[in-house]
Amino acid sequence: MKHLTAIIILIPLLCLTSLAQRKTAFDPSPVESKILELLNQERATANLPALNWNGRAALAARGHSRLLAQHGEMSHQFEKEETVPQRIGSTGLRFTDSAENVAVADAPEEVQMALMLSPGHRANIMNPRYNAVGIGVFEAKGRLWVTQDFAWTTAVYNDSEFSQALINAFNRAREQKGIKPLDAHVDSHLSALACGANGDVQSVAAGINGNGRIFLFTLSEPTQMPDQLSGHLLSKTQQRVNVGVCFSPDQQHGYANFWVVTVFPA
Repeated sequence: MKHLTAIIILIPLLCLTSLAQRKTAFDPSPVESKILELLNQERATANLPALNWNGRAALAARGHSRLLAQHGEMSHQFEKEETVPQRIGSTGLRFTDSAENVAVADAPEEVQMALMLSPGHRANIMNPRYNAVGIGVFEAKGRLWVTQDFAWTTAVYNDSEFSQALINAFNRAREQKGIKPLDAHVDSHLSALACGANGDVQSVAAGINGNGRIFLFTLSEPTQMPDQLSGHLLSKTQQRVNVGVCFSPDQQHGYANFWVVTVFPA
C-alpha cells in the first residue's frame, strides 16, 4: 500500500464555490468532481479503465484533508490518527488494496499537475490494481487541501451469500473438468470455528468430529481459491464438502476478508 505526498505552492488563481455543494455526504463536491475528471482523463491516455467514485473512501479522504489543513502540513498519519487502510476500512468499504495521495494547491488543475509530475503519485493514479477512488477536498484560506484514497473494491457479501458463491465456484471448476458437482453443505458449526480460529487450523481440527481433509484459508473473492484446494476440489472420487465462512476484515488480510473452513469427508 503506497501513501504519497505532493506539495505545490503557487499564487492563488481563482475563487472556488462552496465545497458543501453535494447532494449527500457520499456525493462529490464540484471541486472533487473536477479532480476525478482530470484523474480519469490521465488514465484514459493509457487505455486504463476509469476509476469509480466511491463515497465511503471519500468520507475517509475528507476527514484526512481536514487534518491536513488544521496541521498545515502534509502527512499520511497524524498523531492518534488511524493508518490509511484503517481509515478507509472504518467507513465499511469492502476492499483488498489501497493507496493514498495528498496535496495542497490552489486549483484542481494544479493538484493534478503536481501529482502527475511525481513518479510515486503518478503510479498510484495510473495503477490498474485500483478500481475506485474517494477524493476529499478541504478549503482553507483560499487553498485546497486534497486527499485521494484509492482502493480495489469488491462485491459486498454476507456470510450466507459468500458461502453460496463459493460453492457455485467449486462446482463451476468441476464442471469445466467434466466432473459431477459436489454435494455441498453450509455448516454453521464450521462457520463458528472459522470465526474463532484466527488462522490456526489445529484449533479448527480440534472442534471437528470425524475424519476428513480440513482446509482453513482466507478469501476476498469467492472465485479466487487457493491452489492447495485443487487436488480435493477436482478429484472425481470426492463427492461431498462441508463449508463454513466468517466475514472478518482486518488490516493484515484486507477489509473484504472472509475466513473459510472446508471439510472434505474421508
